[in-house]
Amino acid sequence: MNHGISKLNLAFYCYPKKEAIEDFRAAGALIEARAPDIKVSVLSTASVLTSWRTSMLATRPTLAIEMDRLKSLKLLRGTRLVHQRMGKIKELAALDAAGLPVPKWIEIVPGTQLDPAVWGPYVVVKPSRGKQGAFVRINKTGRVRYIEPQDYPADHPGRLAAMLAQRYIHTGPWPTAYRVLTYLGRPLAAIRYEGRRDLVALSGAGGFRSTPGASIVASAKGCTIALSGEQDVLDLAVRTHAVFPDIPSLGVDILRDAATGELFLIEINPVGDSWMLCGKAGRGIQEQFGLDFYKQFGAIEIIAETSIEAARKLAA
Repeated sequence: MNHGISKLNLAFYCYPKKEAIEDFRAAGALIEARAPDIKVSVLSTASVLTSWRTSMLATRPTLAIEMDRLKSLKLLRGTRLVHQRMGKIKELAALDAAGLPVPKWIEIVPGTQLDPAVWGPYVVVKPSRGKQGAFVRINKTGRVRYIEPQDYPADHPGRLAAMLAQRYIHTGPWPTAYRVLTYLGRPLAAIRYEGRRDLVALSGAGGFRSTPGASIVASAKGCTIALSGEQDVLDLAVRTHAVFPDIPSLGVDILRDAATGELFLIEINPVGDSWMLCGKAGRGIQEQFGLDFYKQFGAIEIIAETSIEAARKLAA
């Protein structure tokens, strides 16, 4: 594909069942057309030939971008950008240390007692290892107590890892949230979730007493989803990814306080399961709500541009 002499290797590792591999094949074609100094390889983590092809990369400086984990495969040469399982405690601590806006949080341990004067009347209790909003609950602040792991139901993640309490951010009568998919620090797509409007509206941050069972998860079943181009949301996602430069993509979850307009980071999803451009979930969202994630910001162009910059800077 190259029309010049390649000096660098750029290798994308993708698991075909997640379907992101097609995005990187499209971006790879753009990269090789524009950057003759870069040889692109889009490698399947499921292929028996991948190990052999990886060994051939050792002849030139290489940047490996692992959209999906290589597990036992070893690179003989090069810089690696990889997704990570870090857990919410490590994640939140890193965001705090970087001075980014995170709602006040604490690990629930034996003896934990929270003062409503400090935390507000309600807090969010959630597992430090969880996904898709599962087991995220609103609790009266004064009632938060440590529970022994073995006392949780068999399917509860609290049996396996710590539980957290976090200050509740009121986002409006129905819960709303943003998700920004970033790649190498650039937004590829951004959406806004809003919870079901057929449920009783929440009157305010302390309105849970009059609205028992109200959901605080904006992305729960029955929500609506729209594209979002709010610049402060995108800027915060960019600042967030800068804290984790070795992770290829993030799904940055952001809340906006309905009263003050302030933005707060909730999660970054560093494990790599938030690639929403394609795949069954991503296509389903786009079809249901009439959205086009590719056209929103020019996702494939951005992947190509940022990958060229990263390869020239980081290949070793």
